[in-house]
Amino acid sequence: MGKEVWVCIMGKQPTTGQKKSKDAIAKAASSAKGGRKKWTKGKVKDKLALAVFYDEETYKKLLEDIPKLRLITPAIVTDKLKVNQSLARRGIRHLREKNLIRVLDAHRSMWISTGVKAKAIGEKEEGAEEGTKPQTVSYTHLTL
Repeated sequence: MGKEVWVCIMGKQPTTGQKKSKDAIAKAASSAKGGRKKWTKGKVKDKLALAVFYDEETYKKLLEDIPKLRLITPAIVTDKLKVNQSLARRGIRHLREKNLIRVLDAHRSMWISTGVKAKAIGEKEEGAEEGTKPQTVSYTHLTL
């Protein structure tokens, strides 16, 4: 008795001696990945290289620039001087001891200060015209 052999051929198979071209391989690889969901990691914020010690230049900026600001917080000092938060808090404490800034509100987790050299809210700037309105900033104290 003879043997029956069933052969199933799916699509075109390269015959012996033929190879797929690079374009065909790239197309096949891209179509296989096309149906998958691509996961993204999202936006990653770059780490800042913040100073951990005051050098001469940064200390001069602390004494000259920071007391001129209307609103002084550790975050603002960190941003302006590129120092870490603990150094910013120490700098604010140092300025307070030298009476260069005054405290508006103190909480265990946040200090809000203003510079003694900063212009008052209602004070006119040099060269300001009579008809222009000065910028107003309001501070509120919330008690929970």
